[in-house]
Amino acid sequence: MPYLDDEDIRRITGMKDGAEYELDLCGLDLAHTIASVERMVERSRFRKPRSVAIRIDPASATSGETHFQPVGRFLVEAMKVGTVERCRPLADPGAGFWVSLTGNPNADETDAEDISDP
Repeated sequence: MPYLDDEDIRRITGMKDGAEYELDLCGLDLAHTIASVERMVERSRFRKPRSVAIRIDPASATSGETHFQPVGRFLVEAMKVGTVERCRPLADPGAGFWVSLTGNPNADETDAEDISDP
């Protein structure tokens, strides 16, 4: 059986390490983490499709429960609804997710950048 390294597997399967944007949620509590991911997915409806690396705190010996499972469940539900096209864990175990947002292919990026929090 031939041996494939990580780079060969990524090339064959089309998995990407890089993302167009990064959402760093390290240091946030669970409620703020989920709210930030929800906001990102909701706003993606007004923007062109894009990829995002969502970073969360990885597990450590003293960290207790991590946000990996709750965020993963939210992303699976978003895939069922159709707002997230693809999702996979990042290469570092428990460090987050690589997400491809469905977005709006007809969106005008100049208008989307003007949307801000009230």
